[in-house]
Amino acid sequence: MRKNKLTVLWYVIPALFIVGLIVFAATRPRPGESIVSQGNKHLKTAEEQHDPYNTSPPTSGPHMSGKADWGVHETQIQDELQIHNLEDGGIIVHYDPAKVDEAIIKTLTDLVGTYKEKVILEPYASLETPIVLTAWTRIDKLLSLDEQRIKEFINAYKGIDHHVAGG
Repeated sequence: MRKNKLTVLWYVIPALFIVGLIVFAATRPRPGESIVSQGNKHLKTAEEQHDPYNTSPPTSGPHMSGKADWGVHETQIQDELQIHNLEDGGIIVHYDPAKVDEAIIKTLTDLVGTYKEKVILEPYASLETPIVLTAWTRIDKLLSLDEQRIKEFINAYKGIDHHVAGG
């Protein structure tokens, strides 16, 4: 009888621990703000008429079929192009060149350089805050450089593909 109780405990305690970890992971807050999806309609060109995006920079919506190269960009990427990167599980770190100095740009460049794919750094004019992070239907606006917060955002959403039927 005692052996049966020990055997049961041997399986029950680890199972309870695993269930606890799953519940913890499912209920902890996700980085950034959730944004209502504007779908994933494909456009023939960036100039094709479409509804305005619900955030700046955008986090979903009509986009071209091509994608921007992963990595560091010296110029702003068209909204209609970068959205496809987000749909494919990419993260974009945007900075407003008028609101950050060269040291911050260097730090962001080095940080983004640690990821082989699925992360982009780009200048983006007229941001609400100096740095903005975007993923598919997620946005995080940073008032100052916070490397840990940026890494948490990237690690939470990088690689999650968001293609849906009809996109």
